Amino acid sequence: MKATSILTIGCAAIALSVTSCTNFGSPNTYNMNEIGGVQETYYGTVTSVETVKIQANNANAGTGVGAVAGGLTGAMFGGGNAKYATAAGGAIIGAIAGNQIDKAVNNTTGQRITVRLNQTRNGTRNYTVVQPVGKNNPIYVGQQVRIIIGNAGSRVLAY
Repeated sequence: MKATSILTIGCAAIALSVTSCTNFGSPNTYNMNEIGGVQETYYGTVTSVETVKIQANNANAGTGVGAVAGGLTGAMFGGGNAKYATAAGGAIIGAIAGNQIDKAVNNTTGQRITVRLNQTRNGTRNYTVVQPVGKNNPIYVGQQVRIIIGNAGSRVLAY
């Protein structure tokens, strides 16, 4: 029973670390792979700002880890064949809880921003970027902005 308790605590720690890995950052946050890369800058006026939901790519990690942790925890209760039933129930409850925790931690609110460029880029003047809402970078319709385009993505910044 002691080994099972240690394993359960370990699984819970893994669940927390996996679900906390996603960092949406902000328009002013750069990843290491963006440092030193060439970026193009264009200027324009915001014509549309829409609220969107940004979902993490690893949306099922919490479900799997929660199921394992719940199953191991459930296995600690009951005896004989009842142990299998409590393990199965724990796995189901753990999966549901893990999924909800994963969604709460890894989903964020973003903006789909459309900008009318002052100059053309690849034959077009309209450019749309989806990015996390930046607390230090409020974007609104009619605002003059710059769009920074790099290999790792694009971002819209007020100027």
